[in-house]
Amino acid sequence: MNDDTIAALSTPLGIAGIALIRVSGKNTLSIINNIVERTPKKIIPKRAYHAFIVNESKRVDECVVTLYKKPNSYTGEDIAEISIHSNPFIIEEVLELILRNNARRALPGEFTYRAFKNRKIDLIQAESVNELINANSKYYASMKFGNLEGKLSELIKKLRVNLIKLGIKIETMIEFEEDQFLEEIDIINEIQKSSNIIEKILLNSRFTEVLNKGLSIVVAGKVNVGKSSLFNLLLMEDRSIISHTPGTTRDFIRERVYVNGLPFEITDVAGIDNAIKDSVEQEGIKRTYEKIKKSDAVVFMLDASRELDESDLKIFETIKGKQRLIVINKIDIANRNILKKIRSNFEKEKIYEISIKENINIDVVFSFLKGLTNNIKNRDINFIVNQRQKDLLKRLEAFLRSLVKMSKTKKSNAEIIAEEIRGAIKIIAELTGDISNDEILNGIFSKFCVGK
Repeated sequence: MNDDTIAALSTPLGIAGIALIRVSGKNTLSIINNIVERTPKKIIPKRAYHAFIVNESKRVDECVVTLYKKPNSYTGEDIAEISIHSNPFIIEEVLELILRNNARRALPGEFTYRAFKNRKIDLIQAESVNELINANSKYYASMKFGNLEGKLSELIKKLRVNLIKLGIKIETMIEFEEDQFLEEIDIINEIQKSSNIIEKILLNSRFTEVLNKGLSIVVAGKVNVGKSSLFNLLLMEDRSIISHTPGTTRDFIRERVYVNGLPFEITDVAGIDNAIKDSVEQEGIKRTYEKIKKSDAVVFMLDASRELDESDLKIFETIKGKQRLIVINKIDIANRNILKKIRSNFEKEKIYEISIKENINIDVVFSFLKGLTNNIKNRDINFIVNQRQKDLLKRLEAFLRSLVKMSKTKKSNAEIIAEEIRGAIKIIAELTGDISNDEILNGIFSKFCVGK
């Protein structure tokens, strides 16, 4: 990545209404003057101009051109955005025309890399660009936009300021006092301010993963209770095979659905029957328990037409610590004595009676899922933490724990603590990209699409 003028298509390739081509670099204005007809001699930045792309005096396409002058542009360089008709042949002709006028094709993420290099954004904001594009829910996208706006960066900067102030205080003591042992200075409260910021960020890291990957919901119950029927109902398609023969589902089936704009990974697991001896079905049951334990919430189904057995009770023991919805299916063919026994066994639980076959009271399942989304949406958070950032914050947290431990000793050496603080500030610089490894940068920006 260097200072050449670069160009790329910034919209998906295909036949559509509009395609947008970006050009960035020192040759941007001369390229516009060479290939665009009917623009004024003096182009006013940030104003859109209707014009025509020309190739050797022949019009290629109608276009709209907007120029952004450095430093007031996305990359910090001169940028032109050219909107043309989205036909692959026209797009390629216009791009080739631009390349013949002292430009080259942009590498993946190169526009955003230049924005980072020219200090238009920090590394946290740069990462959020690609993550925003690839967000799997509208709320995750919203949080990623918070990153792009600098919400997470503001917290990190506050963290840096706190540590710099503490470092200055200790360095001043080292410079002007003969005794370099921290006996009277209490630095624990100062460190705690920074620790509180890190704790707030890391506390929400699991929550941010849920926003993008989705809550894991398992539909569990003994064999032939109606799990697959409910699974198909939630998906609104026949994804699981339904049969009156017990044990039809021998492994788990997982699909994604969206409720209130948030993703859910719904898993239909093998029905549980502790009397089964078949090795294949036993493996399916083992996986069922594993999926239940790893899930965020469970829909536990009971059968209104069959007596409770050991399988039902074992499933209930497994889900006790989970968010759960307990439903009694097949209420249309219910045995009243069985219903009474079920309720007496789970008297402390709220249980709903449903019939998937007759579509009775199915809304309770959707209400349960919506309730889970409300718990997420009501969280007070406006930024997202990715894995790279999380790893660095954990390192930083370890540094601060070490500082607290050192400061509690009877004679804490100021020079050692000052060196530790410098190390903590370096980690923050890695977070924001103020100091960075070229391999790490290449790894981050290579994941971007070309044109961003």
